[in-house]
Amino acid sequence: MEEYDHLLLNQTTEDDNKLYFTYQQQGYLGIQASTLNGTLHIRYPTNLPLIAKKIDIIFSGKSYVQWNEGTIINYAEKKHFEYSCRVYDGDDELGLSYLDLPFEFKIPENAHSSILPVTSKLTNHLGKAKIYYSIKAVITKERRSELFLKFKKSNKEVEIKCPITRFIRQREIEKQESITLTKKVNSGDYSITFNKVTFNQYDIIKLSLNIKNISRKVIRNVNKAKIQINFNEYCKLKVGYKSHLVEKRLLHSVMNENLDQTYKGFGFDIELFKEYNLYLSESKVCCSVKTDLINVWHVVEIIVFLNGKKRVKFEKIINIVNAIDEI
Repeated sequence: MEEYDHLLLNQTTEDDNKLYFTYQQQGYLGIQASTLNGTLHIRYPTNLPLIAKKIDIIFSGKSYVQWNEGTIINYAEKKHFEYSCRVYDGDDELGLSYLDLPFEFKIPENAHSSILPVTSKLTNHLGKAKIYYSIKAVITKERRSELFLKFKKSNKEVEIKCPITRFIRQREIEKQESITLTKKVNSGDYSITFNKVTFNQYDIIKLSLNIKNISRKVIRNVNKAKIQINFNEYCKLKVGYKSHLVEKRLLHSVMNENLDQTYKGFGFDIELFKEYNLYLSESKVCCSVKTDLINVWHVVEIIVFLNGKKRVKFEKIINIVNAIDEI
């Protein structure tokens, strides 16, 4: 398992001052019908206009994975959808200098949120994975002569990436019940309680540690504890029957502190407890997703040390989503 970094998408075009897109996702995908609304802007000088016979806009969604094993390249790509529409169909001999061409596409209801490129270093080669969406303008130029076609391409293309976000309602997160994990070992009964298991990307994970029935062997100075909490993101890349697991530790915290105590009976039954907060806003976290090529999931690890010895380890898979308040 290897670390990876999120890379920024490069959204430039060949003629970004002459041909460029503006666009916006309308509606909350996953909750209601959602569309991609945009405009292709043409800004050519009047003395050198764009000669076009027709202009088509293509909206597509794809995912791909790749990693190398020595000289073997594992690669797979999947096209989730591709839609097109014609926004210009004319025969303007003077060419196009200043024109705005609007378009609209419905986003499929089962579309996932975009995932920025996931990378890992494997045997000195770069592994890659991403889910992405793009809009492309295909400009078919005026064919003036056969001789002209021999020396110049008849089509021109301009393409940019357009991130898509999938949502769930915030109230779906808030109505969750808490989850408690328990383990019984020689030194006592340990439990960790999560306030919920599905979180917004900028949420707070609230944890409660509880220790009961503590062994007499560790009862001296038992309130001194070291708690290690890790928040890990895993990405599994799949090509046929092969897979490659990529891991990134997003948050890591080690706390040496006193645990709160309560006493029962005649003072021999001690119960220890402590609450912790994990702030997801402090990390760059992807949404959890599962597709044919890419699986992304998240795990919270809690390791408890008492009197300098490791006593117990908890692991819990949680879901990360984009949440929106009532609309």
